[in-house]
Amino acid sequence: MTPPAAASSTAVPSSSAPRPLDHLPHDHGGPDWWDDLSVRPGRAVPETWPAVGVVAALTVSNVMTNRVLPRWAYVPWNVGVAGGLVWWARAAGDCSGAELGLSRRHLLGGLRWGGVAAGAVAAVYAAGLAVPRSRSAFRDDRADNVVPVELLWRVLVEIPFGTVLAEEVAFRGVLPAMFRRRFASEPNWAVRADLTAAGLFGLWHILPASGLAEANPTLRELPSAAAAATAVAGSVAGTTAAGLVFTWLRNRSGSVLAPVMLHGAINGGAYTVAWVLGRAAGRPTRESGWSWSRPVRRRIRRWPFRRRVTSA
Repeated sequence: MTPPAAASSTAVPSSSAPRPLDHLPHDHGGPDWWDDLSVRPGRAVPETWPAVGVVAALTVSNVMTNRVLPRWAYVPWNVGVAGGLVWWARAAGDCSGAELGLSRRHLLGGLRWGGVAAGAVAAVYAAGLAVPRSRSAFRDDRADNVVPVELLWRVLVEIPFGTVLAEEVAFRGVLPAMFRRRFASEPNWAVRADLTAAGLFGLWHILPASGLAEANPTLRELPSAAAAATAVAGSVAGTTAAGLVFTWLRNRSGSVLAPVMLHGAINGGAYTVAWVLGRAAGRPTRESGWSWSRPVRRRIRRWPFRRRVTSA
């Protein structure tokens, strides 16, 4: 009688046995090329409070920058917020640099993808300036009455460090990473995290959008209530869609630098184009510099936006 075969040393584990998260199927819901997303985070954080803490901090910061802070505090405040969020994601969320899009090994990839995207934006703005019928869409009264030195400050300092850095670190770095930890034990965990962060990015622009109806000549032609509703709804929808594009770019490049460059090109380019159009139309320009004690935000008389609305 032939003796039974020896048991294999590599027996297949029972399907009912618990497995670590990093050995679960890669059901992240996205394509295989997603950098650092094809494998689940090594540890799930099922508690909601770490991500809620980030959302609460961003809510406070949004009110501060749109209603309270003077111009001189805008940049240092947002740089501090970005640094604080990264610290919180590492301390409370146990997120790595790669999960936050801050890994050095992806820096060149972020620079390459971001450079291509920023160049495409510059080409679109150049085409918009060249076609007379499209110029009205780029008009923005907030760029009028601005001296060249102030333009350089806003485009090279205030927008990239006061607006873009904080938003990209928060909505393409910290929030997606922490939501991935939160959803790590569930199917389509990465896609759910990115969609949630993009939706919050759209809601983030409700307060800044409230002044767009007063600043854009096209919207001023509408009744006041319709103009405000159109500005807010359009801004939330548009920035949510933009957030998905920024997230795709961050995932494709592996670095938050890529959406930083694209975001900076969009905001800075739009402000520059509006300034150029204002000068071409003969809009007046101040001869003196701007006051640092003045709020960064544009004042609007109508309730409930009596104080300030973003100009960055």
